[in-house]
Amino acid sequence: MNKLFPLAFFFVILLCSLPICSNSQTISLKSDNKELEETFNWAVDKAISWKMTGKSGEINRHERGEGLGYMPNVPYLPSYWAGYAHRSAYYIRDFAHQLDGAHLVGLDEENYAMMKKFADYTTADKKWYSWWALNFDGSVFILDAPNPPGTDTYEGYPSDFVNKSGESFVREIPAMFELVEKAWKSYLWTGDKRYIEDKKLWTMYEKVVSEFVPLHDSDGNGIPEGQGNIFQGSATYNEADIHPLEAGDAIGSQYQAYLAFASFLAERNLSKESNEQMKRAETLKDYFNSKWSVIDGTDLYSCAITATNEKYPLFNKETSWFMPMKLLTDPGERNDNYLDFISEQLGDGVNTANQKQGSPSNIEAYTYLPDTYFPYGRTDEAWKWMKYIIAQKDKPHVVIQQGKNGDYPEVSFTLVSQVVEGLMGIEPDAANHTISTISRLPEEIGYLELTDLKIGEHSIAIYQSSNKTEITNSSSDSPLTCVIRFYGDHKSIQVDGKKTLAKTALLNGKVYSFVQVKLKSGEKVIATI
Repeated sequence: MNKLFPLAFFFVILLCSLPICSNSQTISLKSDNKELEETFNWAVDKAISWKMTGKSGEINRHERGEGLGYMPNVPYLPSYWAGYAHRSAYYIRDFAHQLDGAHLVGLDEENYAMMKKFADYTTADKKWYSWWALNFDGSVFILDAPNPPGTDTYEGYPSDFVNKSGESFVREIPAMFELVEKAWKSYLWTGDKRYIEDKKLWTMYEKVVSEFVPLHDSDGNGIPEGQGNIFQGSATYNEADIHPLEAGDAIGSQYQAYLAFASFLAERNLSKESNEQMKRAETLKDYFNSKWSVIDGTDLYSCAITATNEKYPLFNKETSWFMPMKLLTDPGERNDNYLDFISEQLGDGVNTANQKQGSPSNIEAYTYLPDTYFPYGRTDEAWKWMKYIIAQKDKPHVVIQQGKNGDYPEVSFTLVSQVVEGLMGIEPDAANHTISTISRLPEEIGYLELTDLKIGEHSIAIYQSSNKTEITNSSSDSPLTCVIRFYGDHKSIQVDGKKTLAKTALLNGKVYSFVQVKLKSGEKVIATI
């Protein structure tokens, strides 16, 4: 995802490695908002078109043409495009953000195979980093690793490659933590025991949350440090600006990785170790909120520690919005003010009348914003950014070779996931045969009707409006537990026409009411407030 090289020339990628629409997927959406309905179904088809499984094509192709290690016709492994369309590769960062959408359009085997490849390359000689990008045959994308550590010749490099001493390869701290987090998320969607049982995957989880941290933490505060730009080792996903020592997006990703590994341990019935890991997550979050992010004279968060060891109170794109997006910030007034601050810095986005200095120029940056605002029930702001992305998808990408904004793979994958997880508030737990929902529909959307949602063995249909949720366990061998949630303190919820006592809880600081219903295969429940 890095934008290092000047983009002065356009290179045509051979047709054999361009994505083409291969197999149809059954998930579909109906809505009274026809633009959203059409966009969702476009996004499903577009995401599927990036599937590389079973194809053959180029490796090590990029904007400068045929790179080191280039080969014109190589069989591809299960994979999909995740990164620039003019680079024949998938990237950790893009992969992590596309994983949920990939599941929803039927790419579970690709998710597993790509995760497994990144785990295979997570090794001690790279201090538990993986390669930043891989070709579709699973080999290292050499553009981003021109000088790997040590002096040995690595797998995937040409036989005549001479590796000089020193090292220069792209690595970004948040990425390794996101791999652990997203492996757990894939398990929640699928219940696939390989995520629990595979030795290479488990080694990656374990090393990233243990040895990776102290290896990159010179001051002993429990937070890994960057070493400069992306080829030296970046603390943040913001590749262009301040190159901080420590960054909020890395800490947020670290926090989620700790939670994910605690859950993995629990699935292996390692209760003591799981509890200890959960305490590590809680300690990290407390340290962030009570000390690391605190700046005298303001309640805004510091989003970074600079190279001169100073707190950074200004807006810094991903370094800033990842903190609430990863639920690192404590819900409450301070967090609400920071979400307002992010909105102020973004304005209405680039190429609008209210463009601000903080407005990113690249469309893929905006794909994180719905994920930032939905968890806090700030539906209007999340929907604003979904509409912005939809409005921009047919316009030229800032990188000319990329084509249209909608041809950046992350756009289609995240539009799918943000309808399902954002607007419909769907949370999966395949291993426990459970689905949770919470309606987050803005006024412009009267209803959404989703069919053939897959959670583990279950095929599910959901109808949702602001005050009504219908769930059908369309097909499965096991009962499906439905946790149906509505924002607000409701004493009761109508379940199939019967007044049912509701329970209440908090979701990221907001009160919601819920009922729990178990459905056999073919059964439906209707809940209203």
